[in-house]
Amino acid sequence: MGTIEKRGKNSWRIGERLPSYKGRKWIRRTLTYPATMPQAEQHRAAELELARLMVELADGEPVPEREVTVRELADIWLHTHVEEYCKPTTETTYRALLNVHILPVIGDTLVSELTPLDLQRLVNTIRATEKRTTAKPGRQRKRPANPARPDAQPALLSDKTVRHCYDVMNYMFNKGVKWKIIKHNPLDDVDRPRARRRKIKSLDDEQAVELLRKLSGESLSFRCAVLLALLCGLRLSEVGGLRLSDVDWKNCSINVTQALHYVPGRGSYMDTTKSEAGERVISLPAGMMALLDAARKEHEEFAFFFGDEINPQGIIVTGQDGQPLHHDTPSKQFRRFADRNGFEGVRFHDLRHTHASILLANNLDAVAVAARMGHESPETTLRNYAHALQRRDRESAAAMQQLLDRAAQKENAPTDGDKFGDT
Repeated sequence: MGTIEKRGKNSWRIGERLPSYKGRKWIRRTLTYPATMPQAEQHRAAELELARLMVELADGEPVPEREVTVRELADIWLHTHVEEYCKPTTETTYRALLNVHILPVIGDTLVSELTPLDLQRLVNTIRATEKRTTAKPGRQRKRPANPARPDAQPALLSDKTVRHCYDVMNYMFNKGVKWKIIKHNPLDDVDRPRARRRKIKSLDDEQAVELLRKLSGESLSFRCAVLLALLCGLRLSEVGGLRLSDVDWKNCSINVTQALHYVPGRGSYMDTTKSEAGERVISLPAGMMALLDAARKEHEEFAFFFGDEINPQGIIVTGQDGQPLHHDTPSKQFRRFADRNGFEGVRFHDLRHTHASILLANNLDAVAVAARMGHESPETTLRNYAHALQRRDRESAAAMQQLLDRAAQKENAPTDGDKFGDT
C-alpha cells in the first residue's frame, strides 16, 4: 500500500515498498507544487503520482531516482530540518538569503546539473550585489552625501553576508547528501568566501565614565537597559527578556535564562538565549542593584494603579506606561542618546563590547570574562577582544624595561675600591 505524506505547505512525499525486497526497501519521491495551487488539488495530484509509481513497480520497470531542483531541495530542507531544529530568527535569515540571493538565480536548476563554475559565478554575483535597506518607507536613514567623493559607488553586500549565502547552500546540500536525495555536494570544489572579522568598537575607561555621567538625566528604564549591557555584558535580546524574578536580591546577581526575539509576521516573543552558555548567573555591582531596586518599586506602582496584567512577567525594561517594549526600542533610544551626547557611531551592542574590553584590560582572566559574556569558550572571548589586551602588552613592555634598568644599574655600580675611596 502506497503512502502519501504532507511534508510542507506545498510539498508532499509519496512512497511504495518494493515487494521483492526483504526488510524495508522503499521507493520514495518528493513532489512540490506551486503555492497558488489549492491543497485539495495538490493532494489529488500526489495521489495520481503515487498511482503511476505503483504501476511502474507492478510492471517491474526500473524506477530511477527522481532528481530534484535546488528549489525543491530547499523546500525539503526548510520544512524538515530548519523549522524543526533552528530558532525562528535563524529560519527567517535562511529564508531571506535563499529567496533574495540564491533561488532567483539557480532555483529551477537540477542539483545534479550544477557545476563548481556555476556556483562560483553565483557567489561572484552575490558579492557584486548592492546593499539594500529593510527599513519601511519613510523610516530609512539617509546618509549625507560626501562632497569629497561625488562619484562614490553604492555600497555592496558585506563579505559576511556573501559568506552566509555560501554557508546556507552548503548546509542545505550536505543535508541533501546525508538524506540520500542528492549524490554529492556541488559546493565541495568551491572555496568558501573570505570575510574579514569586523573590528569591534568599544569605549575606553574615560569614555565609559563620561557616558555614565550623561546618562544620569535619562529615564529609569533606559538607564537599566544601558547599564545591563555596559556593567553586565548582556545582549540586547537578553536585556529585553530580563525579569524582576531573575534578580537574586540576597546574592546580588541576575540569572539570565531567556531573551526577547522578533520575527516579521510573528512579532516579539520570548525564547531561550543564543546558546546554552548564554544561560548564566552574573554578579552585579551595588550601584546596579540599587537601580534594579528602583525599577522594582516603579513596577509595583504601575501594578497598583493599572493591575498586574500590564506587565505580568515583570519585565524590567519597559516603556513609560509600564508595558514591555518592542525588542529593538532600547537600541533606537540609545542611538538618539549617543548622537546627542557626543558618542556618534556607538551602537547599543558596543556597550557589551565595552564591558568585555574593560574586564580584559584590567587583568581579569579570559575564562571568567567568557562565563560572564555567555561565550561558548574563552577562545571566542580572546579572538573577539584581542585588542583589549594592548594595555597588558604595554605592561609587559614596562616589565621588560625594568630588567634593562636593573642591568644598567648593576653595570654602572661602583667597585669595592670606589666605595672605600681607594685610588
